[in-house]
Amino acid sequence: MANLLHSLIDHISIDLGETFLITEITNGEITGDPGPGDIPPNGNSDLRVGLSGLLLTSRVDQGDQHFVRYELWDARPDAPEAWDEIWIGELRIDSGTIAIAEWNSWSEPMEFPVFDLGETGSTWSIRVLTKVMNNTEEPDFPEDMFVVQLYRLQLWLAPAAM
Repeated sequence: MANLLHSLIDHISIDLGETFLITEITNGEITGDPGPGDIPPNGNSDLRVGLSGLLLTSRVDQGDQHFVRYELWDARPDAPEAWDEIWIGELRIDSGTIAIAEWNSWSEPMEFPVFDLGETGSTWSIRVLTKVMNNTEEPDFPEDMFVVQLYRLQLWLAPAAM
């Protein structure tokens, strides 16, 4: 059974169809290679995968929030129910740290918290899951008055190559 070692939640506000990165960060600088990336074999165009980063595309409109929960596990965890798995694979994270990064340069760059994997020079197995949530609590109001996209990144050390 896998154990959760630690987690971190961060967020970014982008519009429908815009993209953001989750990539290797070293001393506050983007050092990962998120792309241009390849569309994963399952054909999901919401995600592009590079050698050490991901390029994610929003499914929700109007500058809504996109929350990312990083989870570091001691082994491969079970996937949670009711989430869409959009990719599972490996990334090489030499610095041992990742973070959200803005894909465009239209505005001043924001600083995002860094998630420390606790080990440098390693290849990490990663599962990327997503869920879009709408207002369902108040049926007298439109469902799209509140929309948020959630991402869950489950990371664990990749098995050593034989």
